[in-house]
Amino acid sequence: MVADLLEEDGEAVQPLPWTRWAWRAWHALADDRQWRAGGMGPAMPCNIPWTVMRAYAADHGLHLPTLFRLLRAMDAVHAEWWTDKVKAEQAKTDTED
Repeated sequence: MVADLLEEDGEAVQPLPWTRWAWRAWHALADDRQWRAGGMGPAMPCNIPWTVMRAYAADHGLHLPTLFRLLRAMDAVHAEWWTDKVKAEQAKTDTED
């Protein structure tokens, strides 16, 4: 259902088969992400903590340096996407006023 909604918005992502393990890890660990208070704006997502990545890698027999690099790269893309989304919402609100 979520994938269908994202596809309607042109945001659906289909990871390559060899990257699905990292994609699953990123989604499984997303709830451990902290959020930075936005001050005058909305809260912004932080990176997934490395301690959580370390435990996940150990529990699943994964190479921690590779997992760390991939999840940090995914976190960077997520943060950029979130920032763009917030800016679009703010621009929409500014034009409505």
